[in-house]
Amino acid sequence: MSEVSGAGYVIFRLGEEEYGLPVTSVSGIIRYEEATPVPRSPVAVLGVVNLRGRVIPVVDLRMRFRGVAFEPGPTSRIVVTEGAAGPVGIAVDAASEVASIDGSLVRPVPEGVLAPETARAFSGVVERGGALTILLDLDHAVPRSEYAGAVALEDEKIGEADA
Repeated sequence: MSEVSGAGYVIFRLGEEEYGLPVTSVSGIIRYEEATPVPRSPVAVLGVVNLRGRVIPVVDLRMRFRGVAFEPGPTSRIVVTEGAAGPVGIAVDAASEVASIDGSLVRPVPEGVLAPETARAFSGVVERGGALTILLDLDHAVPRSEYAGAVALEDEKIGEADA
């Protein structure tokens, strides 16, 4: 794996599964707020939220990975990320910690078990406390094609309101 020894990861839960994103790709974690739906957006896009004057899309990774809709609860959060394509929020059931993960403990994702598109979203797997944590590659887990239309439609709507 290409991860540096002791790299930091933001750890979060989607259902019973634990995931990690590199700290360097996370710009913040906010309390979950209902996203404003955007017509004709992909099924995995919950909508958009206004975060300090920036309109950002919120993506449902549970829907994207497993086809099961996100259901917010009292511990739900939005992990605000910055990838190659810009800011995007990820709706999660809980964001629990920032963990230092030794790169030598990261194992590759088993080949042939996942669809190629899904496998690219995972940069590796690490055992922590007797359970597996799936490490994500943000730019493949949430490709811009998943949410670009939602932001464009919302920007267009805002532009019309200003006119």
